[in-house]
This record gives sequence, C-alpha cells and structure tokens, in this order.
Amino acid sequence: MQNQQPVSSALNRLIIGADRAFDLHGSLQSTSRTLSNLDFEHQHEVQRVERGRTDPALKRQIIDNLKRRHRERRQPYVALVAELQSHLSLTVSDELQAIG
Repeated sequence: MQNQQPVSSALNRLIIGADRAFDLHGSLQSTSRTLSNLDFEHQHEVQRVERGRTDPALKRQIIDNLKRRHRERRQPYVALVAELQSHLSLTVSDELQAIG
C-alpha cells in the first residue's frame, strides 16, 4: 500500500499539530459515509449498464471499467478509515491506561 504512508503522515500532522482537538469519530463517520456513497453510486451505475440494451461483450467491458474505477476511487478512503481506526484505538487504549 504505497498510499498509506502519505495518508498516515498527513493524518498525524492533523492530529498532533492541530490547535484544537481533532475529531477522530467525526472524521471516521464522514469518511465511512463517503465510502458508502461511492459504493451506492457504483452499484447504481452497474445496474444501469446491466439494464441497458448494449451488446453483452461491450457491457462486460464497461462494467469491468466501472469496477476498476470504483476500486481506484475507494482505495484512499479505505486507507484513511484504517488509519483513523488505528489512531482511535490508540487513543482509547491511552485513555484506559490513564484511568486504570
């Protein structure tokens, strides 16, 4: 995952270098919502192509292109969700250690 390092360093700058508290939960929810929207949009596009009157071979090619584009669009958000979850679990762990 080549893109994970830039996401991680940018996220670290936001969390550590922020003048005010960084909302990990809100960022995670927002990013998850974006992923859901991308998935919904992709499914809608695939269904539209499948219902169309296009030649089956061309239809398959279009759907394959849609799937490739969908994976490419999703990848940065998936990496960001993983990074946010990692930071969130570290934060919770640190808070639990401070309490107990």
